[in-house]
Amino acid sequence: MKKNFRFFDNRQKYLLFVTTTNEKNIIADNIHPHIKKIKPTKPGLKIFDAGMGDGSLLMNIMRQAHQEHPQIPHLISTKEISMEDVRLGLEKLPDRFVEHKNTVFVISNMHYSEATNLQSKNSTKQKKINWKKVKLKGNTSIDFAKQLSAINKFLEINWEIERDSRTGNPTYKTPSVLVIYRRDQEFVLSDIIPTKLRPKNKFDLIIASQPYRSRISAEKKVKYVIAPMINALTKRGKLIIVHAAGKDPANQIIKKIWPNEKPFSSLAKEIVQYIKSSFPKDDLKKIKFLDKKIIKCNLRALPNEVYGGISTSIIFSAWNVAVYVNQIDDFKVMEAEKTKKYQKIVAKIINQNKGLYFKNELFVISKV
Repeated sequence: MKKNFRFFDNRQKYLLFVTTTNEKNIIADNIHPHIKKIKPTKPGLKIFDAGMGDGSLLMNIMRQAHQEHPQIPHLISTKEISMEDVRLGLEKLPDRFVEHKNTVFVISNMHYSEATNLQSKNSTKQKKINWKKVKLKGNTSIDFAKQLSAINKFLEINWEIERDSRTGNPTYKTPSVLVIYRRDQEFVLSDIIPTKLRPKNKFDLIIASQPYRSRISAEKKVKYVIAPMINALTKRGKLIIVHAAGKDPANQIIKKIWPNEKPFSSLAKEIVQYIKSSFPKDDLKKIKFLDKKIIKCNLRALPNEVYGGISTSIIFSAWNVAVYVNQIDDFKVMEAEKTKKYQKIVAKIINQNKGLYFKNELFVISKV
């Protein structure tokens, strides 16, 4: 179990984290200034989200893209291996097709190195690729919601996962692609709709929010996630990377229980250093590193839940935030929960900070 376990596969922790913190909204607020600066070229604005999750962040990004560029076609592409998350994301989409009718939404279950081009590097699997085009009829959110919910049957059959025989990590059984747009906009969108014969794209903006396990080396973060995303940028395109950074109350909880835990061994500084030392000189001339920033995110709680005697629910939510952000494996969490010592530690740190917050690091790599 320990060998094959991947922390981000724990959906309960993820969904509780999403609903009890303001992280997705805070990240979106910090991305908005970059969307304002985009100067799209024909055939339209192109954004890639390197890991949709439940869609909370991406929907905010789509709203911002509409506000700044309301009249032009948008290609919104993303990847997500979890069938449940794809379903949650699709449930949030109907209003987006009403507000910005010139939208093409694409989602695949492929790896980072494949998802922007919508092609599997496994030639055997690529021959079996499931490519589904959904042309939404009507013009209201209820029309679109009914049609998007019907995609669940396709997901159940085609979004299956299997274990990689070499690493033990989950991977797609069959590469699958969903291309969704409004039927009444097909003529206008024809130049921006990807097809099996024309799947590749370059993007104006790529968002990589918490895209990897924090403990892996800078080399692996670059090789498996960051380098493929840089390659998928258009000229003057930006890659925005967000990951947990520690040195916050959530990390203090972890240090009290596991003093030797070091979840954040390779942050922006180490990643940039690795890129500069490993990329060919000609490739380095084509990219620029923008200043990093620390963004603070909070656990949502009513004032009386913190000041009027810390409730059990807040302790539970704060504990989940701490182990989620610091990516503590389940078997360690279960051992710690047997003694209930963690509850006193969590309550004390909440008291000291009048709540709980954690820090993310955001940095940008731009194509020049």
